[in-house]
Amino acid sequence: MGDSEQFVKNLVGDVRQLLRAPANLVKAEREWSLSTICAVIDARNAAPQVVTTHVGTINSVLVASSALDSPLLQSFLKRARESDPELALSEFLDSSEAEAFTEIYERYREEREEKGHAVWSVGDSAAFVAKSREAWNDRELACVAVTPGPTANTHGVLTFSLPLDWLS
Repeated sequence: MGDSEQFVKNLVGDVRQLLRAPANLVKAEREWSLSTICAVIDARNAAPQVVTTHVGTINSVLVASSALDSPLLQSFLKRARESDPELALSEFLDSSEAEAFTEIYERYREEREEKGHAVWSVGDSAAFVAKSREAWNDRELACVAVTPGPTANTHGVLTFSLPLDWLS
């Protein structure tokens, strides 16, 4: 079992009772829609919290960034985590892709100023909506867990689904 799988197993054990209500709501739905219920689990603190929301409004609970879908920005953020962020910024501003990087980095900063720190990308969010449809077809509750990251002020995102019958 991988680290992520073990984390999810432990987390679900901690919040299973809190997932019953959203599971029962999904059980009562006659068809999948953007109004279908899903669960968001914030596991960044010692006591995980569960928020019930609709898949179509998931980004009102988890801030999404369109800039984070950029491979160039992803590369920069990875480099900034692995080394000194100021050095990484300098490297990218001096690279052959400086113009493209400046544009995407500015968009990222504007989004962050406007919406706050993004939890995931718009692409990740769209993929979760599609996954939630599969989960509904399989009679499962679609879940997103926001996890502690490898370093301070970082986080991870895990998506998974759980059988409705097991939860209720």
